[in-house]
This record gives sequence, C-alpha cells and structure tokens, in this order.
Amino acid sequence: MTHPKVKTTHLDRTAVIYVRQSSPQQVELHLESQRRQYQLVELVQKLGWSEAQCEVIDDDQAISGSQSYNRPGYQRLVSMLALQDVGIIVGLEVARLARNSLDWYQLLELAAVFNVLVADEDGVYDLNDFNDRVLLGLKGMFAEIELYHIRARLVGGRLNKAQRGEFRVRLPVGMDWDDITDKPRLAVDQSVHDAIALVFRLFRQLRSLRGVLHYLKREGLELPYQRQQRGVGRIIRWRRPYYDAIRSILTNPVYAGVYCFGKRERRVNPIEQTVHVHHRPREEWDVFLPDNHPGYITLAEFEENQRIIANNAYQFPQSQGATRRGPALLQGLVVCQHCGHNMRVRYSNGEPYYTCDLAHRRYGEAICNQASAKRVDALVEELFLSVVNAGTLEVSLAQDEQLRQEAQAVDRGWQQKLQRLEYEANLARRRYEAVDPDHRLVAQTLETEWNQKLLALADTRKTYEAQRTTAYQLASTLEQMQDVVTHLRDYWFADHITAQDKKELLRCLIEQVVLESRGKVIRAHVQWYGGATSELDVPKYLFSSPHIYHRIGELAREHTDHKIAELLNQEGLTTVKGKRWTPHHVMDFRRSNAIPSGFTTNADLRIPDTGYITSAEAAQQLGVNVTSIQKWYKWGILFGRQDGPGMPLWIAWNEDVMLRLNGGATPDPRMVSVRSLCIDRGQRPDAIFAWAGEHGHQIYRLRRASALRFFILPHEVSTPPE
Repeated sequence: MTHPKVKTTHLDRTAVIYVRQSSPQQVELHLESQRRQYQLVELVQKLGWSEAQCEVIDDDQAISGSQSYNRPGYQRLVSMLALQDVGIIVGLEVARLARNSLDWYQLLELAAVFNVLVADEDGVYDLNDFNDRVLLGLKGMFAEIELYHIRARLVGGRLNKAQRGEFRVRLPVGMDWDDITDKPRLAVDQSVHDAIALVFRLFRQLRSLRGVLHYLKREGLELPYQRQQRGVGRIIRWRRPYYDAIRSILTNPVYAGVYCFGKRERRVNPIEQTVHVHHRPREEWDVFLPDNHPGYITLAEFEENQRIIANNAYQFPQSQGATRRGPALLQGLVVCQHCGHNMRVRYSNGEPYYTCDLAHRRYGEAICNQASAKRVDALVEELFLSVVNAGTLEVSLAQDEQLRQEAQAVDRGWQQKLQRLEYEANLARRRYEAVDPDHRLVAQTLETEWNQKLLALADTRKTYEAQRTTAYQLASTLEQMQDVVTHLRDYWFADHITAQDKKELLRCLIEQVVLESRGKVIRAHVQWYGGATSELDVPKYLFSSPHIYHRIGELAREHTDHKIAELLNQEGLTTVKGKRWTPHHVMDFRRSNAIPSGFTTNADLRIPDTGYITSAEAAQQLGVNVTSIQKWYKWGILFGRQDGPGMPLWIAWNEDVMLRLNGGATPDPRMVSVRSLCIDRGQRPDAIFAWAGEHGHQIYRLRRASALRFFILPHEVSTPPE
C-alpha cells in the first residue's frame, strides 16, 4: 500500500534510515531503542521501496545530536541530499536526526529544495507542504528544548553535589578518591606520591619550571601519568618528564587540598565546526573549596607558586622572567627609561650587554638603549652589599615582628566575631527547638531567624578564611642570619656562590633597574622593594676595570687629581696599560668616563657644594684679581688646596669667609689696623698675617674712606712679632 505523499520520483531514489544513540551507555544498555530504529527498514518497504533501495546510516552511534560537525553519518546524509540520491529520510523521531535548530532547519531546507520526504513513526511529511513544514519545525524546536531540560537537570545535579565536594571529578595523577570519606586523598602508590612531592620540592628550591625539568632529566627520573582503560579503570604509567606535565602539576589546585569544579567551559563554533575549551578565571569557577582534603602543599604555597610562574613568563610586560644561566646578574630586572620595555641580555664577543632593541629587531630602527652588563652589575653589586647590613636585618626582623603582632590582633578580632556569631546561631537554634512544633506561626519565624544566623556565620567564616595571613616561622636563628650578613661580602665573592644564587638574592630586594642614556654615562635608577630608590652613574666607555672606575669616582668627591693619583699608586692600582697613575692620567680618565669631581673646572662634571671654589671664582666674589688671591693664600688670609707650583689653586669658601673679606663686616672697637701694626713695628704685612694665623686671630677687610683695609680682631691678648 503506497502512501499518497510517496511519488514515483521518490521511489526511484534511495531511502535512508538514520540510526543514532546519544552515548556509549545507551548503545550498550538500550537495546530496544536499537531494534526499533533498525526495524524502520520494514516501514520503508511498506511505503514502496525495495530492500535493495534501503540504506541504513548508523555511523553516529554514541554521538550526541547537539552538533553535526562530529557526526560523519549525518554529513554523509547531507552529501547524498545534495547529490539528489535520496527519496526519503526515515528516523525514529526528529530528535535522532538533530537536536539543534541550525542543523534541523538546514536539513529541512535541503529536503524541500530536492523534493525529499521525511518520515518517522508518526507519519510521512512533504517539506513542500506548508503544514508539514510547520509541524516538523515545531518538532525540531521541541527536540532542542528537550535537550536543554535534560542538560539542565544533569548540570544542576552535578553542581549541587559539587558544592558539597562530593561530585567525583577526574583527579590528576597522584590523587585518589577515598571510598570511605568520599573525598580525594594522596596517592596510595608510594612511588607516585614521592614523584609528585619531588616536583613541588624542586620548584620550591629552583623557582623555575625548566629548572625542575633539567634536574629530573639530568637525574634520569620519570614522572607518572594516568590512562583511563575501559572496563579496568585508571592505569598508572611512567614516562620521561616534559615541560607541560610539570606545569600541569604545579598549576593544579587539587594538589593544594582544593576541591574545584567548573574550571573550563566548551565553546562550539558551528560555522568552523570546532570546539574550543576555554579556561575560566578563578573568580568564575563554579566551586572552590579550600582545605577540602589533604594536599601535597598548602594553599598559600600554591598561590606563591602561581606568582613565581607568572613572573617567570617573559611574554608579560610586567614579568621579570625566570633566572637563567649567564653572568648578567640583573637579567629580567632591567627596564629602558626611554621606551619602558624590558631590556634583554645580548652577547658581543662573549661580553654581556643589556640591550633595548625591540624596535630594531621588528622594524629595523636604531637600538634604543644599551649598557655593559659588567659595569652595571659591578656598581649595583657594590650598592647591594653596602645596603644589606646587620642594621637592615634588625629593621626587617622588627618590621616582621610588628606585622606578626598586627596579624595576630586582626585574627583575634575575627575569632571573637566568629564566636559571637556561633553563640547567636546556637541561641537561635535553642529558641527554635524550644517552641511547640504545632505553633507554626512562631516556629516559622524562629526557623527563619536561625537560617539567617547560620548564613551570616558561614559568610563570615568564608571571608575570614580568604583574608587570613598564613603563619610561618623563620628557618634560621637571628644569630645565624647576623653572621651571614656580617660576612656577606666574603660569601658573595666565594667560588661556591653561583651567578644564579646571586640573581635570586638581588631579586629579594631590587624590584627593577631603570637605565637612562645620558651622554657618556648611563644613569641607573635602582628601585628597591618598598618604594626607595637609588641612582648610579655607569660609564658607557670604560677602558679599565669597574673597580678602578668606582674607586676614582669615590676619591674624586674629596680629592684633587694629583692626590687621587698618589692614593691609587699607594693602593697598587695601575692603568689599563699597567703604568703608574699621574694627575694627567686621572684627569683624562675622569673626562672620558664623565666622572664628576669636586676639583674640576669643567662645569658639567663639577660637584656642587664641596666647600671649595677656584681662585678665579674667589677673585670675582671679592672684586680683586687672581694675583691678589694667590698672595692672600700665601699670607694665610685664605686657605685652600694646591698640589704644587703651577697646579690649580682651590680656595676653601663659605659665607663666613665672604663676610670677613668683602668689606661688609661690622667694625669692632678691638680691631687693630694691619697698616698701623706694620708702621709701629716696622714689619712687613706677611709677618703680621703669619703672627695672626699662629695665634688664631681673625682677619677682616673693612672699608675706610674709598679703600678696603685689613684689620685684625685679637682672639686673646698677644704681643705682635718683633
């Protein structure tokens, strides 16, 4: 008996019976559904198709109908439709064909264009008939709604169970489910337990993922991994360590005793026919239960590990990167002042340089900034060793003790608040239990109050657990740390201290070093943790050791070039060519390396406020010529420095000298004129000035009529020289 909607054009083409079940469990257990779907062949034969014209597509067994890109059988069906090989499509119900509107309406559109019938247990439908098209559209919509409700019930049940920490998620290797407590526990296999614990212990020491990887590889150690085998369960296998495996261990909060659920979500792109697994940020996780079960590390240590891993990542602008091999001690800490980019370490002829060349490498522009790593490191090392001392340690310990006391005070406040809320909740419970259950109006009010108290207690306890400070103890005594700090310089330059150890120590105090190019020098702004800053000038072109550069810069603040050369020779230091230092060598070295000095005529390199000025500057201040200044220096009226005949004369200068010799001082009746002393005693002025200097008398220069004359203010009663 032929159905009225079945035409000869339909019977000339193939009848496709589409068979699908949604999951492996349905394929294994729901056998009656399979039989019913395969029996649709008989329905097609009753409609007029021969057995040879019937084609069963059952390639999509155990695959959900929510999407079509992962169903090869459905894709083959669509291809047959486009080739006009199909006369009728038969399914047990429309939900077998598709459970989303995009695939369902696409299938209906193709069936209408190519005059293909659709049939299920309820009847045969012609897509060119408006009523049949509307009916199938409604059936497809209800199939999608049914899928939504099924998923909503399943997801809601899982989430409700996960909020209690009882939903059995897949645990990472090294963690097992405890059938008694129904919570995760550490691995029963001691070898697996020790391997996972070793990874955390190594990272605590090395503070680098690749450092852990290289250690495990060097020692020939393997890491466990797990596989799910059908019918057997989880199987533990071992393989050589690799980077992603170590990272997955260190970044999984389950190892820190945290039960978490909803960390990832699937995002389906029906156009590209792809599925992307998106990792959600922690604040968007559905469940996060700390201290839910025993862990390999504490939650505080896990958080610190995440901070270290993020800081080691070079792709983030704010990250320092992990400490790596190489002599550059400030690697990862150096920032360019001009553009703000991190400066990488580049080697030229085996020598390390801090270089800001991002624009140079990307766009071929000029190198933005560059400095010798040896020179910068040497000066920063010296600054670091001078900053860290016993006083610094005592201040740090005092601050640490103060923070401990503050944390204990805050914790006591939270504990008292929790005790108060617990008392109020227990009081509300006793009130509820004491009321007559039949008096529902009163019992309902008391029950509501009890629930409110319990919610307030739970919220407060959650807030307290999130903000409380983890207690810790120092691993060394104060005496041991003081001994290390006292001999830090000896330890620092010892052979057994590696460059990587020094890098870790520098990172404990130094947040970053900003380098700024200033002519012949590089200005280094050292930013310490806590907000303090220090500044250093590093020469760009240094033809000597950093120690000599630093030593000359230190001496130049208080000594002339002649005295500096003398002190350097006494210390056994030589020039780069192995020669003795001369004042000319010192002057050339300072000018070449832009070292400022308190005794230089170069205004750009002059250190202000040293208490000395040149003889020319003194002459200008007093309104005399340079010859008079030199004569007054010989007579003892002025004091200063002159390394030898023909060398520059530096005059000690302050406001008192200016006041006494510029004629602006207030006259004193005790003052005696130098001119009258010379006439009365028949002595030269230089003898009178020498006598005044020997006995500590003050020499003044006062205005008399139109001229300035010298006067002596006696310090005590003395007899003028004979």
